[in-house]
Amino acid sequence: MLGFVDCHCHISARDFDKDIEEVIDSSKQDLDAALPIIEKYKDHLVAIGEVGLDFTPRYVSSDADKDRQRQVLVRQAQIAKELDLPLNVHSRSAGRPTIHLLKEQGVEKALLHAFDGKPSVAMEGVKAGYFFSIPPSIVRSEQQKLVKQLPLENICLETDSPALGPEKQVRNEPKNICISAEYISKIKGVSLQTVMEVTTQNALRLFPKLKSAIRP
Repeated sequence: MLGFVDCHCHISARDFDKDIEEVIDSSKQDLDAALPIIEKYKDHLVAIGEVGLDFTPRYVSSDADKDRQRQVLVRQAQIAKELDLPLNVHSRSAGRPTIHLLKEQGVEKALLHAFDGKPSVAMEGVKAGYFFSIPPSIVRSEQQKLVKQLPLENICLETDSPALGPEKQVRNEPKNICISAEYISKIKGVSLQTVMEVTTQNALRLFPKLKSAIRP
């Protein structure tokens, strides 16, 4: 198969700025209601996510807030293990606690999306068998240091459309996946073809159900 695999994007997303708090509040009610649906369609699900921890001040003002997030992630990790599905994980300003929690919960299959933690912390995830997806914003972010240390065999591509594009405040699109690949190629000193082939195989290893949905 030729082409790139975008492992994390929000193609149907619109501008959430006007109702972000409402969206977050309503999402806190969703997990229990979603469980029957998850169970019903488990054979068709590729992964559980986006889940994770976000310890930025916008969402966290106390240790209690962090603990509540951890409790939810623990439950989501348990569901993923029960269904033998990988987790697609958000870990903004929470790289170390996220990876430590995943390891403590015995999670074996995870994609750390747009990881902003230290490369040394990421390497703990590599040892656990986790993958890290790189968005086009790498051209302007600290993730360049991360990619230098990550083995290519643990790297996937993502756009996180419409966010995390190469330019701030400009809508990102799935077509920008090639920007991630080109930059990884430059940093790792390998061909773009190699990046495409390896990251695609990584995505298929992590999300094996994709194979039935991809045309050769």
